Amino acid sequence: MTAEVVEDRTERSAAPATAPRGAWLVWGVGAACYFVALFHRASLGVAAPDALVRFSAGPAVLALFTALQLGVYLVLQVPSGLLADRLGPRRVITGGVVALAVGSAVFAISGSIVGGIAGRVLIGIGDAFMFTNVLRLAAQWFPANRYGRIAALTGLIGGLGQVVSTVPLTSALHGLGWLTTFLGAAGLTAVLAVVAVAVIRDRPRGLVEEDAARHERIAGTLRAVVAQRGTRNSFFAHFVLMGQFLTVTTLWGAPWLTSAQGFSGGAAGRLLLLCAVGFIVGSLVAGQWVAGRDQRRERYTLAVSLLVAVAWALVIGWPGALPLPVLVCVLAVMGFCGGGAMLAFDGAGSANAAHRSGAASGVVNMGGFLAAVLTQLVVGWVLEAVGSPAATAYRWAFVPVLVLLLLGAAGQWVYRGRFGAISGR
Repeated sequence: MTAEVVEDRTERSAAPATAPRGAWLVWGVGAACYFVALFHRASLGVAAPDALVRFSAGPAVLALFTALQLGVYLVLQVPSGLLADRLGPRRVITGGVVALAVGSAVFAISGSIVGGIAGRVLIGIGDAFMFTNVLRLAAQWFPANRYGRIAALTGLIGGLGQVVSTVPLTSALHGLGWLTTFLGAAGLTAVLAVVAVAVIRDRPRGLVEEDAARHERIAGTLRAVVAQRGTRNSFFAHFVLMGQFLTVTTLWGAPWLTSAQGFSGGAAGRLLLLCAVGFIVGSLVAGQWVAGRDQRRERYTLAVSLLVAVAWALVIGWPGALPLPVLVCVLAVMGFCGGGAMLAFDGAGSANAAHRSGAASGVVNMGGFLAAVLTQLVVGWVLEAVGSPAATAYRWAFVPVLVLLLLGAAGQWVYRGRFGAISGR
C-alpha cells in the first residue's frame, strides 16, 4: 500500500460516518444555487431565436456569446476547485450567485452585442463556481461512500434547472417579454444569494478542518491530480457526455430544430424539454446503479459515449428532416447520456486524495466545457460558410461534434482500468 493510499484513507476517515443534522438543508441550498446556474447557462439556448433579432446577430456572433460564456466557465474550473479546497464553499457559492444575478440583469437590459456578451460572461463566471463547490459540500457533509450518489443527485437537480429553461422560459419570453423575463430571473437569483449566505456552512460543527490543501502548493496539487489515470479517464468521459449535451441545450438545439427540422419555437422548446428530462433520468440511473462501483462506472461511461456518438451520426447521416419518432429518440439519448457525465466526478473522487477533491472536480469539469466551447464556435463558423439550405448546413456543422465525441471515447479507452487505486474499492 502506497503512502498516498494511507494519506487518503486517513483523510476520508475524518468525514462524518453518517450525515449530520442539517446536511440535507445545507446541500439543498447549494444544489438550489446550482439549479439556478443551470437555468441561466441554458437560457440562451432557448432564447436564441429571440436573441438573433434583439442583437441583430448572425449564427457566428451568437455562437460567440455562448462560447465566451462557456470559455470563462472553462478557464475558471481549476481556480474554482482550488478555492473550494482553500476558501470553502459558502463564500465561493454566494459570490457566484451574485455574479449570476448581475449577469442576468445586464443581459436583460442590453440591446447591443457588447452588452449581451458582458452579461453572458458574468453568467459564465457565476456558473463556474457552482458545481465544484456543491460537490465540496457533499464531501464535507456526507459519508465518503455516499459521495458518488450525492454527486449524481446534484446533476439531477441541475437537470431540473435545464427543464425550467425550456418550455417555462419560452412561455415567459412570449408572454412577458425579454426585459421582464430576464430581470425577474435576476431578482430571484439575488434573493437566493441572501439565502445561501445565511444557510450554507462549509462543514459540520466539530468536524476538523483539513490543513493539507492549504499547505500543498497549487502546482503540486494539479500535478498529483492530473497524474491519476482515473482523473484522465473521467476527463474524457465528461468531454464526451457533457460536451455534446451542452452543444444542444446551450445554443444550437433550438435553431437546429426550427431552421433545419421545421418546428415552431414552442415545439422546439418542448423537444428540448425532452432532452432535459432525459438528462434527469440519466443522472438518476447513474446515481442509483452505477456510482460508487469503479469498474461498472468505467464500462458504463464508455458504452453511453459510443451510444451518443451513434445518435449524432444519425443526425448527420439522415437525408432531410428526421421523422418525429427518430428525432424524439435522438434527443432522449443525447439527454440521457448527458446525465451520465455526473459519473466523471465519482471517478475523480475515487482516484484522488480527499483534500484534492475540489481541484480534481475542477480538472474533470473542464473536459465537457472544453468540448462545448470548441463545438459552439466550429458549428457557428460552418453554418456561416455553408449558408443555405439549413438542413444541409447543420448536417455539415455537426460533423466536428461527432469527431470530438469519437476522440473523447478513444481517450476513455486509452485510460481505462486502474480505478480505485486510492479509495481501495
